[in-house]
Amino acid sequence: MPWSRPTVTLAEADAVLRRALAEASGQGLAVAVVVVDPGGEPVLAARMDGVSGLVAAAAHGKARTAAGLGVPTAVWEERSAAEPSFAAAVGTVPGFTPLAGGDLVRVGGEVVGAVGVSGGTSEQDAAIARTAGAQGSDRT
Repeated sequence: MPWSRPTVTLAEADAVLRRALAEASGQGLAVAVVVVDPGGEPVLAARMDGVSGLVAAAAHGKARTAAGLGVPTAVWEERSAAEPSFAAAVGTVPGFTPLAGGDLVRVGGEVVGAVGVSGGTSEQDAAIARTAGAQGSDRT
């Protein structure tokens, strides 16, 4: 039997994306948002008006890092700030994005993917991602 694990659906990713965009708009921010599956592959992405492709790439990196390591990326930003040797080492890991703004997407308490937000401050990005990813509903 093939191995499988729960993954975010398109409808769930859309809900996460809409929550993130609404939260950013409410703060007067223009951000990029990327929702990924547990393997870090994009399910849905959006850039608000005026947001560059590089900012969107950072959002994808944050989401991929959160999905791959199973923790919010703020953990890695804090560790990088506290330990310069760690920051130097992770700079050699392709795709690792130790910047706040990546968080896990949960549905019914189960991790099904991650969301990355970029365009505000570290604190703003992290708060938006946390809010967007934590409000998953139960599956029927």
